[in-house]
Amino acid sequence: MSGSWSSKKECRSFFKSLCASQFAQGLVQNQQQLDLHIRDFLKSQSGVWGAYRGLPEEAKVEDVKNISHLSWVFPRMREGHLDFFEARDFALGPYGVWEPSQDSPQKDITSIDGLLIPGLVFNKNGNRLGKGKGFYDKTLASYQGVKVGICFDFQVSEDRLPTEAHDIVMDYIITETGLIDCSKHR
Repeated sequence: MSGSWSSKKECRSFFKSLCASQFAQGLVQNQQQLDLHIRDFLKSQSGVWGAYRGLPEEAKVEDVKNISHLSWVFPRMREGHLDFFEARDFALGPYGVWEPSQDSPQKDITSIDGLLIPGLVFNKNGNRLGKGKGFYDKTLASYQGVKVGICFDFQVSEDRLPTEAHDIVMDYIITETGLIDCSKHR
């Protein structure tokens, strides 16, 4: 791994390649451990939480909708940002992402207590690098709720990530080995 990245493009390229090789192995046991740590974290949470339906090379979280003490919403991509909806059914949307169906009720982001957020790579101080479209950064620019990055250990870089002022910082990261409190690493 590089000691520092010359650009987001270089960093993304490295982690896309790493994810392709790691996800090709299946990661079933890693996913099961990740699920346990997510459930453990969510035991102490309340209210409305947002999750996502993972792409093939993202850690999965869709089973959280079975955690009944929380209300769940899922994002739908719209014109460069995300809107959140209570999802009963899902339909395939842009970029191959499963999104809440068109008849799903929308939920204002200010009423969402916390979000589980995918990423290509994170570091322990909470920086996140996504796939490059900026959907989460634009949507969460003024979001005040809890932001939890979800990934596997190989997606947590010890190196400083290339960031810009508009990049959103996570409060926590959850991997298959546990919870990272990002405030302890800033």
